Amino acid sequence: MKTAERILVTSLELFNQRGESSVSSVDIALELDISPGNLYYHFKGKEIIVAALFDLYREQMDQVFNSAQNKDLSIEEFFYFLFLVLEKGHLFQFLYHNQANLAENHPSVAKLFKKHLLFQEKSIEKLLNQFAKNGNIATSQTQRLQIVEIIGLVFTQAANYYALKGQDVSDETHLYKSLAMILFAVLPYIHLPEGELHHLQEAITSHSLVSRLTEE
Repeated sequence: MKTAERILVTSLELFNQRGESSVSSVDIALELDISPGNLYYHFKGKEIIVAALFDLYREQMDQVFNSAQNKDLSIEEFFYFLFLVLEKGHLFQFLYHNQANLAENHPSVAKLFKKHLLFQEKSIEKLLNQFAKNGNIATSQTQRLQIVEIIGLVFTQAANYYALKGQDVSDETHLYKSLAMILFAVLPYIHLPEGELHHLQEAITSHSLVSRLTEE
């Protein structure tokens, strides 16, 4: 692995563990056992590292969202898509730790983050509109917009909520808890055969949604 890649990987780990504002460029250099000058040669300041990590985050998120567009997803595939979004957010969880701090210290990143969240909302709204058209869900446009906001809140705040409660957010458990919350919000509007709905609920409850879909 090249030095620049090692810097990004190590920075991401430290930011996720300690919070970006608590980690300095010197901390990153010490963790990598390189000189601050060597780090500066590759990234001229921590701000550049944060921006580079956000670019990676947005690139990976775009791949997930683009893969779901223009496809006739089933409800179960939709929840698998939501899981992948939650998983990417977890990988770059430092971006969600303190939004006010991010906006203050990295305004250009915060601006791009806001644009990404708007893109995310539009993409999910489009998927929900398709489900309504296909008869998989029965909602008004206003209700679908409320569901979009609920999903956005879960995406951005659920991990912080569980962490504040002292729960471990280092594995997939909280991702499935987040999926369960979204399913609870959408459940009254879903129109699926009872067997399919039970299959989806069981897959989320047993944390087997990903393995089931990837094996099919």
